[in-house]
Amino acid sequence: MSHNVNNDVGKMIRKYRRARNYTQEELGEILQIDQSYLGRIERGEINITLDTLTKIAKALGINPALLLETKQNVSDQSRAKILEKIDSQLLTLNTSELMIVHNMLREVLQLKKI
Repeated sequence: MSHNVNNDVGKMIRKYRRARNYTQEELGEILQIDQSYLGRIERGEINITLDTLTKIAKALGINPALLLETKQNVSDQSRAKILEKIDSQLLTLNTSELMIVHNMLREVLQLKKI
């Protein structure tokens, strides 16, 4: 099976859209594009321009590069899914909440060393 960038980008768009609790319709309204077009993007059915990718990223409040990241180098799929869930949950937090989570994680990892 060949690697399909459109599918990967579409999955990342869906992931970040859901993390922001947007429906396809809501994000489509923000972007001023039809919901069905956004659905086709998320399913990897069409190529999008860098301009469109940038507009989507801006609407989602993320760096466009995040939409181009793939997990193809992660051999353990269950590990990748867990990391994706954690990432999606962290996206919903504000800066002070992220700092709290970061401090807690650092403490847990310190305990692991003991």
